Amino acid sequence: MHKSYEMLIITKNTNGIVARIMSMFNRRGYFVQKMSAGATNIPGHARLTLTVVGDEDTLDQIQKQVYKIVDVVKVKIFPEEGTIRRELMIIKVKSDNETRAQIVQIAEIYRGNVLDVAPNSLVIELTGDTTKLQGFIEMMETYGILEIAKTGVVAMSRGEKM
Repeated sequence: MHKSYEMLIITKNTNGIVARIMSMFNRRGYFVQKMSAGATNIPGHARLTLTVVGDEDTLDQIQKQVYKIVDVVKVKIFPEEGTIRRELMIIKVKSDNETRAQIVQIAEIYRGNVLDVAPNSLVIELTGDTTKLQGFIEMMETYGILEIAKTGVVAMSRGEKM
């Protein structure tokens, strides 16, 4: 059964490492839905979180292939339970004097922050899991979505383990 998994990759932060990893995915035909990358608490290392689609056998093959890449230090598949997952979204929605208060009220329910107010639009920032963000998008469709920018998923295990 194909489903989405979050994969953690810790690498040495060298030139082209992300390109080499993504190139391996492309060559092998593996599908990456989302990607986020950034620094870690370990100097000289980078942290990538990929959302990949496949079954458990495909996932096992992906892990083995990623470990072969020079400069990769750790590869981990996050379990469904015991993992914190978050995405960031900035969304621009049509608004006017009549709808602005309603949109702001809905954003507050979703714990969103209004970043910009213009005569005909609002820009709202939200963080949360994918389901929460999708729910907000569905609520805003009735007002008219002008633009959406989303990050990939960032994930971390609960507790002390990495």
